[in-house]
Amino acid sequence: MPLIFDFALTWRLFVTTTSKVLFKDLSWLVRYAAYCRVSLDLAEPVESIRRQFSKAAWRVLCRSDRSDFLPILQNQQLSFADLQAYCHALAQFGWLKAPARILLSFVITESYLYYDQRPSPPTNKENFIFMRLGEQAGAVTTKELALVRHWQTQLRMRLTPQMNWSRLVDRAKLWRERERVRLTLSSGKTWHFYCQTMLWRGYQVVPLDRPLALFDEAVAMGTCLYNLRYLCCRGAQASRFFSLRRQGQRVATFELTHESPSCASKGWELRNGRWALQDSRLSFNRLPSVELIADLVAFAKMYNTWASRPTRQSKSQKSTCSNLARWSGEVRYS
Repeated sequence: MPLIFDFALTWRLFVTTTSKVLFKDLSWLVRYAAYCRVSLDLAEPVESIRRQFSKAAWRVLCRSDRSDFLPILQNQQLSFADLQAYCHALAQFGWLKAPARILLSFVITESYLYYDQRPSPPTNKENFIFMRLGEQAGAVTTKELALVRHWQTQLRMRLTPQMNWSRLVDRAKLWRERERVRLTLSSGKTWHFYCQTMLWRGYQVVPLDRPLALFDEAVAMGTCLYNLRYLCCRGAQASRFFSLRRQGQRVATFELTHESPSCASKGWELRNGRWALQDSRLSFNRLPSVELIADLVAFAKMYNTWASRPTRQSKSQKSTCSNLARWSGEVRYS
């Protein structure tokens, strides 16, 4: 007996099955949209969300796992609009599904210009090339991502999709080894601090007073701190970087910046300005706790007091870092 192909029945089964595959795990999306106070049709909440995405972005969203979006979903400074922007950018740059969570988390974390400013999801081509290379490597680690990003930003390397991730890692390691040897053998350029290594509220504060110290801190903490060494050489709005440690272990890196006098300045600050906390990061650009920030703000106030004491002033007003190459980009601890 010949088989009769019922096209209409087959199509209905296909649509039903596909719908279940696409929509069975999207309850998290409905909950997230409701949490972000997105206007939804209670009768068809998924359909009302779908209409807010392009077809390509919606396909990317449906093909991806919820865990791939957790760095956005769990960040209280990001919103449903950021999830939309990320999915649209993925579709725009040819992604069929979202990359691994570790890649998104790394790029969002490094997007913080300062600890107290809002991050942003990746939407530009350069970030997606970086993520594409990491995705092709398979089980990439945060340490490798930080290593390649540090090397890339330091040399202003332009990444292309044709590059090989393992080769990038090898090149970054080789540069790091050579740069440390060069800094070790170079003349001792130092920056003036108004304090020495000291204890502060249960921590040890270590001034990073030379390029090699910045380099070692950047390597240990997995950041691009070394790229910011030119900030220590500026006459106005100069920065000073410190390593915060506990029992010999690095906890965080923080930056104090000198601010010029303003109309609100009083006393010594009216004449010489003041030092204030500019930024602070844990390893791999993670943000510190509110309690730790409070300790660092208190340290900045105390540093102002030390800066006003004549015995702590620098003996020479001449810059010792005129030979340091200025890094023109405003890349923070990325």
